[in-house]
Amino acid sequence: MTIGIGVTITLVVAALVPPLRPALVLVLALGAALAPRGSALIWSSAAGLPVAVILAWGGLVGDQLQADVSGCGDPLSPVATLRVAEAAVVVAVIALLARRLGVSVRSLGLRRPTPTETGLGVLAVAIIPIAGLHIGSVLAEPFFGPISLDLTQPLAIIPALTLAVANGTMEELAYRGALMSWGSKVLGPTAALIGQAIVFGVAHTGSDYVAAAVPVVLAVMAGGLLAGLIVRRTGSLFLPIVVHICFDVPLYYALACRLGQSSPA
Repeated sequence: MTIGIGVTITLVVAALVPPLRPALVLVLALGAALAPRGSALIWSSAAGLPVAVILAWGGLVGDQLQADVSGCGDPLSPVATLRVAEAAVVVAVIALLARRLGVSVRSLGLRRPTPTETGLGVLAVAIIPIAGLHIGSVLAEPFFGPISLDLTQPLAIIPALTLAVANGTMEELAYRGALMSWGSKVLGPTAALIGQAIVFGVAHTGSDYVAAAVPVVLAVMAGGLLAGLIVRRTGSLFLPIVVHICFDVPLYYALACRLGQSSPA
């Protein structure tokens, strides 16, 4: 259990101190590659490595906020294509780790949804993206300042969906999948559930906040905790992935379709 706690704490520190992220990827990769199969070290290293890769990628790519909205409706918008590339790398790492651990990717919660889960997923798709685009700016203003989005470009929905599917799938596989499911082999179910929520919240910090980041971090932690509880209850990542995708559609517009703000008089 000590190794698992150590990996969780190290991920939190790396989220707060970006220069440490590449070294953490290397250390966890070595642990996953060299530790004996079935040991606490290999499970802990495999649990933390996908999240470490996400953190390191963010440090390398940097701020993806576009300075203007000229690429908002571009199906190959850099904001979306970079996230697809990141997701491809993370998913490949998870697949290699599953093979190294000798487990199926189903151990992460990838299974066919039940009719109830499917119905809830359809409801989320029908409500969350549209609501998020219309009230998201109001909710985000206390933290990010005034935000006005360009919603006049119909083709923007293509890169928005591309980014949302890539990011939502990648983060759920990494946090509620590897970090929680594989981490529970060492930490136990409760500690792994809480640990992934803490890491998830702290990882969503940045320099673009105009107010204290603590309320945002706490809100994201709560979301991560709720998603983890759903996975524990259903044994499936389906619903958290769908809901995450729905919330990330407005994220694309905030990154790539944000209109310039006029200076106060």
